[in-house]
Amino acid sequence: MANKEKLGRGLESLLGEAIGIESGEKIMQIKLAEIQPNDAQPRKQFTQPQMESLINSIHEHGILQPIIVRSTSKGYKIIAGERRWRASKQLGITEIPAIVKKADSLKTIELALVENIQREDLNPMEKATAFSELKNNFGLTQEQIATKVGQNRSTVANTIRLLDLPEEVQSYVSRGTISMGHARSLLSLKDPVKQKSLSERIAREDLSVREVEMITSEKKDREDSIKTAKEMQPTPKLIKSHQILDLEDRLRMAIGTKVSIMEKSGKGKITIEFSNNNQFESIVGKIIALAD
Repeated sequence: MANKEKLGRGLESLLGEAIGIESGEKIMQIKLAEIQPNDAQPRKQFTQPQMESLINSIHEHGILQPIIVRSTSKGYKIIAGERRWRASKQLGITEIPAIVKKADSLKTIELALVENIQREDLNPMEKATAFSELKNNFGLTQEQIATKVGQNRSTVANTIRLLDLPEEVQSYVSRGTISMGHARSLLSLKDPVKQKSLSERIAREDLSVREVEMITSEKKDREDSIKTAKEMQPTPKLIKSHQILDLEDRLRMAIGTKVSIMEKSGKGKITIEFSNNNQFESIVGKIIALAD
């Protein structure tokens, strides 16, 4: 009995470090039928191969770590530990060790996100969604998220950026068809059509991350070259009408310096050139005189 009590205190202490379990909260046995999954669960895929290892472990050793739940009007809702709950159902287990925690709905979501990011092998898109939830719904900075989940800030930032990819590309990342490294390279393309096209090529030709980096770099260099070439092209010379040319001549004669009129669709500007202060003062004087 002493050993069992020691194990219980150890689990409570471990969970307390991870998701804020208070010392007064006890482990209790709850019927699986009274427990419901959490809608805020960031893990959206529970494939059988991924579950098999956990099922075998529970079958051999039992549930070593209690799930975390909160009380509802219909029983209990899972805060953390849905995989253990699902595995127990598949094994026909009727009760599961759990800690009942008091938490408002937002805190419940935050705890579920942090716990799952820390303890579960989420795919990159699930992590991106979880990080985004912490950022948008809880106002956490990327630095704060990184501290909570034990990762560096750049990793959090790069993961959140995956949500900028087209849905088709996100699906590839989610299924593991293309890796996080592939996805980061695709982000450099900016154009969703090109991102989707290259992601399909990655899947079709089994391209390595290095190969994709080279392709995206070549595309970017080519686009930069085209942009530079366009910028270097001379601006097409504006063909002025006889009326505009006549006005330029009349103004030049009246003011005594070069005058240029740029006009299009009734809008434009008149440019009067001068080469020194004396000429500037002379021009101003003539304009004022004409106005009088």
